[in-house]
Amino acid sequence: MRGHVTAGAILLDADGRVLHIHHNALGKWLLPGGHVEDTDTALADAALRELIEEAGLEGVAISLAHPDPIHIDIHPIPANPAKGEGDHRHIDYRFVFRLDRDADVTVQEEEVSGCAWKNVDVIEDDTLRNRVLAYL
Repeated sequence: MRGHVTAGAILLDADGRVLHIHHNALGKWLLPGGHVEDTDTALADAALRELIEEAGLEGVAISLAHPDPIHIDIHPIPANPAKGEGDHRHIDYRFVFRLDRDADVTVQEEEVSGCAWKNVDVIEDDTLRNRVLAYL
């Protein structure tokens, strides 16, 4: 099965909550992230770009907690006929970021229908959740 390289962002606020977005195409709550583009110079840059795009955080002080990914996940993505894509996998490199001050989130309505700050405990993947908890 074919795969796409993606980068995800785990954004922590001052209260230790994680930003989740409701993804339109998949119809579920996810961490912000997306495909790496030719203009991205590093995976962490791609994760930050996707975070800023999807959450409308342009100009907001966000810092990368560590230059290495906290987690690498490979997961199936269903076919999307509108994009001409068959079933494939995402190889997702996930990075932890910190929100340096409170900020309003304005979702990118083309891809995202909502956002919520959620407790780390809602992260389903045990390994990822435990690694995020280490940053609190």
